[in-house]
Amino acid sequence: AGKLAVSWAELLQDIDKAKLEGSGVVAPRDFKRIFSDYQPQFAGWKQQDSQEFLSMFLAGLSEDVNRTAKKPYIELKDSDGRPDDEVAAEHWRAHCLRERSAVAALFSGQF
Repeated sequence: AGKLAVSWAELLQDIDKAKLEGSGVVAPRDFKRIFSDYQPQFAGWKQQDSQEFLSMFLAGLSEDVNRTAKKPYIELKDSDGRPDDEVAAEHWRAHCLRERSAVAALFSGQF
């Protein structure tokens, strides 16, 4: 666990180093290999959809930095005519019991 987050941090360091050295060129081979281990459909050199990559990358990064050690199973009730805000709050509380990640906090759209 944490391999994707570490690989991402190393890639960012490589980019900074390349900028400082004036080359501005980085080959993200290690990052691509680690990401391909996480999502095998990105192995090889075929062209991929950028939105799909970003979605899967953020999900993997979020999982890597998730601070929830044990993820409880939570059975959610049907709305049964309850107000949307009540149902949404219930689902959000359940989500927060399983997901304590800075990535999820930044990209989930919940404030």
